[in-house]
Amino acid sequence: MRINSLLIIASLVSLAAPLFAQKSTSGKAADQTARQADTRSDVAWTRWLTNRTQRGTLQDGLQKIRGDLGRWSEKSSIQHAPPIGLKPTRVALDDWYDQVLKKEFQLTTHDDNWLLFRTRQLDDNDRVWVEKIERRGNQFTVTISEAVWEGVYSRNFTYYDVFGVNLGKLKPGKYEATCIIKPLAFRKLDGPRGAKVNWPEDDRPSDKATVKQSTAFTVIAAPR
Repeated sequence: MRINSLLIIASLVSLAAPLFAQKSTSGKAADQTARQADTRSDVAWTRWLTNRTQRGTLQDGLQKIRGDLGRWSEKSSIQHAPPIGLKPTRVALDDWYDQVLKKEFQLTTHDDNWLLFRTRQLDDNDRVWVEKIERRGNQFTVTISEAVWEGVYSRNFTYYDVFGVNLGKLKPGKYEATCIIKPLAFRKLDGPRGAKVNWPEDDRPSDKATVKQSTAFTVIAAPR
């Protein structure tokens, strides 16, 4: 009886081994599929505003520059930039924009890649916000809404915005970023005109032309 029991136990162990091996292999396959899915999502993603109360949350480091300070932006522009954290504390983002434009730099796989935007000159009731950021492979697209107030001004000032968007760390390669400025029109703000933050309440597409601007950049491998 003891011999028979040992034989039965040995048989059960021999049957169980393939089952455990199959479970382990299946787990590895699942892990590999998950990693592949992560890789695919890494090169194709979209960030967008899910509701209107989130306007202004997709951009970073916003600075408003009033026209009566002697500064003027004839047209909107976009540029690739080093991490905004490298900006000296006492240097305004608008000045940093000009400094980056004039100097050469090369980002590596260890650096966050930033896009800096400067709007055209706007009236004080006009509003600008990032609506959507998309990545498809090595192509980035940033959609910006530019809403122009259609009311009558008794007195106003002009301004332009400078702000950034962080694209994160990227693998070595050549990239392109395109900014699409979507023109809107509105007549009513969702708060008092003098409020620190208020947004268009009845914005709609306008008959102005959509503006597209692009910039190309390269990321290299970080030195070991």
